[in-house]
Amino acid sequence: MNAVGGRYLLLDELGAGAMGVVWRARDELLHREVAVKQLKLPDVDPAARELARTRAMREARIAARLQHPNAIAVYDVAVEGGLPWLVMEYLPSHSLAAVLADRGPLDPAEAARIGGRIAAALAAAHKAGIVHRDVKPGNVLIGHDGTVKLTDFGISKAVGDGTLTEAGMISGTPAYLPPEVARGETPDARSDMFSLGATLYAMTEDRSPYGPTDNNLGLIYRAATGQIDRPVRSGSLTGPMTRLLATDPALRPTATELVGLLASTTAALPAAADVRVRRAAPAPEPKARRKWLAPTVAAVVVLLLSVAGVLIYLSFANDGRGGGLAGPATTTASSDLPSDGEDPGTTAPAQGDLTAPKAANFVRDHYRSLKADPAKAWENLAPEFRQPLDQYVAFWGQYEDVTANLVDVVTTDNGYVVDVDVLFTSDGATNTEKYRVGVQEFDGRPKIISSAKL
Repeated sequence: MNAVGGRYLLLDELGAGAMGVVWRARDELLHREVAVKQLKLPDVDPAARELARTRAMREARIAARLQHPNAIAVYDVAVEGGLPWLVMEYLPSHSLAAVLADRGPLDPAEAARIGGRIAAALAAAHKAGIVHRDVKPGNVLIGHDGTVKLTDFGISKAVGDGTLTEAGMISGTPAYLPPEVARGETPDARSDMFSLGATLYAMTEDRSPYGPTDNNLGLIYRAATGQIDRPVRSGSLTGPMTRLLATDPALRPTATELVGLLASTTAALPAAADVRVRRAAPAPEPKARRKWLAPTVAAVVVLLLSVAGVLIYLSFANDGRGGGLAGPATTTASSDLPSDGEDPGTTAPAQGDLTAPKAANFVRDHYRSLKADPAKAWENLAPEFRQPLDQYVAFWGQYEDVTANLVDVVTTDNGYVVDVDVLFTSDGATNTEKYRVGVQEFDGRPKIISSAKL
């Protein structure tokens, strides 16, 4: 083959997947580098292949209407050997999926900035009447200069790329599939927003919101039934992410709304280089025994640092305040923690009348109230970490029982950090997870200000 369509000279292969092979090519007419995707058609009867080819051509022409700095531009569609070849903007890059596989999860600031650029591209697409249908890390490109671009608008549906079930083809990748699409409904702009939420989840949580499994049918079942694992390390992204992952499409923000939400979130987070992808630094193991765990759906970024044997805890709140738990730490041994019904004691307070035993009892009672009185538990959260009450109640309603066993308390200059083992009971099975809960006193009352799962 000399040149695709008599014009695009193939130079080298950039990658291959279920949808086809991507080449770096040279446009001999305009003398520029382009990316050319050789689309694969389903191996079915000739009539079906022709239908897929026609759809691919149509979707490519629709995608070519979109011109946005955060979307890969479609320049042309050529036919060679009876197959459609998609000619696109060439961006020296790696996919976000490859970046995550190589470097691990991102911190919330980086994820928010990347997500904001994807949202901006989707806002332009939706305004033009274009639905992506397959937003996922594999379709997000991170340029060598930090540029973020979304690619493959609509093409996955056109060529039948999806998960084959007994009922037929489902458009989209199961790990990022919106519940309504998993149930057989037609994807729309709101479906794109769920998939973007799942992509944000993958950036910070290092897995799909449906859990760490390669079982496609299992993922589709979890998607159809709305079984989403709660995020535990997404910090101030938790609020926007929870809205994006709402089972009811009507509750999800639009792409334009999300651009504003993520801009506000970014402003409240610690500074990070603009869309420069780097791995979030893991917390070093402290020398003393620690079982880190925290509660609830709202969270802050908690980084554990060990400096000259002194533990310092930094908490970045949703409103941009820093140092909420910063300061030299002292430890209350687990043997000194109050037992059920025990008087909280009179340990010297870190602030106001709040003592370490009182903070421990407060956290333990908080978990007990999640089932007995979820509205009361919601009131235990600092206002900046509250999600809408109805969503909070619905989330905890999925469990048959929630209890917590106290493990340890760390005293700081401004409050306490309480370690707990939390027991979640669902479908008759109990799962234990470890959390660390930050507690401070506000207007004479303790409030939960941070949460982190370890």
